[in-house]
Amino acid sequence: MRNRHSIIHFNALVSINAAKNSVTNERIEVMISFDNYNSYGEVKFLTGDLDPYLFPTVFEAKWNKMEQKTDHLLISDIHTKNSDIGKYEVRITPLEKIRD
Repeated sequence: MRNRHSIIHFNALVSINAAKNSVTNERIEVMISFDNYNSYGEVKFLTGDLDPYLFPTVFEAKWNKMEQKTDHLLISDIHTKNSDIGKYEVRITPLEKIRD
């Protein structure tokens, strides 16, 4: 799924359980890039109606726990600067690639 610029761009079903809020199976455009200096990889949500003050929307593999499961990516951590997000778990299930 990766293009020549080390970017993976796809639609996914995303579920997030945060300290005070949750969403289930929201269709979101996702980008994963490996091209930043000293980065192990970064996951960003590009679309969706997620309030960034209530849900995490950018994840850096260097700082977040990421686990590749059979059919989804599981990201978990604790947002120490925003108690509305707090401890969270994000499940990203890829649907289809959208760009090369």
